[in-house]
Amino acid sequence: MILPAYLAVLVTTATVAMGKTPEGFKPATNADLIVDYSGIPALNGAVVSRSPTGNEPRIGTASRLNGSSYAVMMIDIDIPTNSPPQTNTLIHWLQTGLTQATTATTLNTTSGPVRVFLMENRANTTAITPYFGPNPPARIPLSHRYTQILVDTTSITTQAIEIIRTAANTTRIGFNAEIVLSQANLAGRVVAGNFYNVTNPGPVQSVATNTSTTITSGVATNTAAFEPGTSTGRPATAIIATGSTFKEDKPFKNLSSTDETKKALHECAHSIKSANSNGGGGRRPQWSQVKLAGELGQEYSSVGK
Repeated sequence: MILPAYLAVLVTTATVAMGKTPEGFKPATNADLIVDYSGIPALNGAVVSRSPTGNEPRIGTASRLNGSSYAVMMIDIDIPTNSPPQTNTLIHWLQTGLTQATTATTLNTTSGPVRVFLMENRANTTAITPYFGPNPPARIPLSHRYTQILVDTTSITTQAIEIIRTAANTTRIGFNAEIVLSQANLAGRVVAGNFYNVTNPGPVQSVATNTSTTITSGVATNTAAFEPGTSTGRPATAIIATGSTFKEDKPFKNLSSTDETKKALHECAHSIKSANSNGGGGRRPQWSQVKLAGELGQEYSSVGK
């Protein structure tokens, strides 16, 4: 189906807009901010490896802007919470006092040469939030969008700078660029934007139990930190965390009665004492794999257990 001309223009415009700042992010902009990590462009939602993003990038625009000073903000908008898929934000970089070069620089990137009017910190202004690179944790979501916006701060007041500084220092998690810029009387002053994606390869780690979650075809499967085994020497019972329950009747908690708990404890002690070894091949008594803060080692080291 061929779209009418006016609809085609709308579709094209919407598609391009998503490449500037992420869909739903505010304050939004359709103007490109060029972001380059030592020859590796990080543009328009591209997936970028974490390794080259450790140091702050070079940023600029294809055309020279008219302002006399600028600030850049870089925000991770996919910070995990304890209520997924709900996410939070984190400010990764907030640098004021930038000025733009008067001549363009050609950046030789992996996508070819790019001519850019770079932003420079000629006055060596101390960053409000010093740059620290992407490092998405192994939690949902594994993929994080790192969003950069360039703000025209020409004629910014000292009071406005302090508003931005206070917000960045007190709400690094939960930083809301739209609200902060509005409070600093900089609403509508975002002149360029960009975002890129860095992804943790996983698997997802469960915060509550220290187990891993492997996601296959949309199905999440929890796996313990140790693989139960026999001749491989891996423990047949993995203790996950304080407060866990156990597959077998093990006396780390009271069983059905005091007598049953005492009986299980005596059986545990006998199993350890009668074990031939604490290593090597073959399936050993499961209890010989449990390390109880050194007590077992101290008790049985003299007899080679």
